[in-house]
Amino acid sequence: MKKVVIAFSLALGLFYSTDTLAQTPGIGEKMSVADRMAKARAAKADKKVNPSSDNPEKAMPANYKMPVTKVLKGPNGEVVHEGERGGKYYINKNGHKTYLSSNQ
Repeated sequence: MKKVVIAFSLALGLFYSTDTLAQTPGIGEKMSVADRMAKARAAKADKKVNPSSDNPEKAMPANYKMPVTKVLKGPNGEVVHEGERGGKYYINKNGHKTYLSSNQ
């Protein structure tokens, strides 16, 4: 009985694996340039229609530290940080970012 169950599960497993293999393109098959361009255009159009809101901001590694400007100090001697787009700010006593004007 054990051999029958093993043979049946093996046959069933092979049936499912060959079914999925038939759906994937072969290794030797290459898409033409026109097909790849059409696929890329369709993906881009789909992305415009269904934008994903999974990652609205760029991801940063956990050990990333913002660059610190050691020459500049805030009004009360706070450390001045530089943001992603070049803006300079310091952390005020409430814990919020306070940006410095460009002429400072």
